[in-house]
Amino acid sequence: MFAIALSTFKEIYRKKIFHFIGILTLLYLILLTIIFTLIGKNLNDNNGMINMIVDLSSTISILGFYFSSMLVAFLTVMLSIGIVSSELENGTILTILTKPIKRSEYIIGKYLGTAILIILYSAIIYIAVIIISTMSKISIVETFGIAALAKGFLLFILQPLTILALALYGSTKFKTLNNGILTISLYMLGIIGGVMEQAGSVINNASLSTIGIISSLISPFEVIYRKMISIIFTSLGSFHFIGGFGMSGKSTTPSVWMMVYVCVYLVFFIFMSIKGFEKKDIG
Repeated sequence: MFAIALSTFKEIYRKKIFHFIGILTLLYLILLTIIFTLIGKNLNDNNGMINMIVDLSSTISILGFYFSSMLVAFLTVMLSIGIVSSELENGTILTILTKPIKRSEYIIGKYLGTAILIILYSAIIYIAVIIISTMSKISIVETFGIAALAKGFLLFILQPLTILALALYGSTKFKTLNNGILTISLYMLGIIGGVMEQAGSVINNASLSTIGIISSLISPFEVIYRKMISIIFTSLGSFHFIGGFGMSGKSTTPSVWMMVYVCVYLVFFIFMSIKGFEKKDIG
């Protein structure tokens, strides 16, 4: 299992798409640095009023973490949609499974190898956002505290790990292209569902909120981000409305039970991946 995980890690690291994402990430961080620097300079010009610093730190952190989470999600989808199906399509899996490796070990190894790389990437981009803000004199650490940011990071990595579980299952059932379309569609469904749930809460429309909640149950990825933001902002003792970026009041803050559901969702798709692959005819 660990040999499969290590092999998967090395294989993904050598992929061109991973290097492309690396370049895209670098460009994103440069752009984020420019934005943070300009805002930080504006704060200094206005004598750095405390309320303005808190508000801007709140807004910038939401934007920074929001687009960072989308970048991590994009990387996860691109790296995982063919995690099993590509080896089925090119026949290399026959060579791998001729060794004394159980199919369950193969699936878990594939998940772990990809997960480790995604966690490392997530840690780098999460810390980078914090460092850039600090260098730009918009300190997210001072505003929210290390404890809140640490808790937020756990949810920051939970989102791609959940996407990975879903994509892994799809990769055992569908061809790479079809799995890519399905995974991206479900991810987008989660974003749309989250917006609908928040909009329904704001305008007191129960039907709209219900549709959003159902969408979130099918695709809980955006819910994880909202929970992350709510935990970080709890340190301020208040919430702010920033439409479309995961903050629209306490009424749409995901509950602890929703996070339990997400964990069950993740484990369920890994379990189904193992069971489905064990019955799959790869001859």
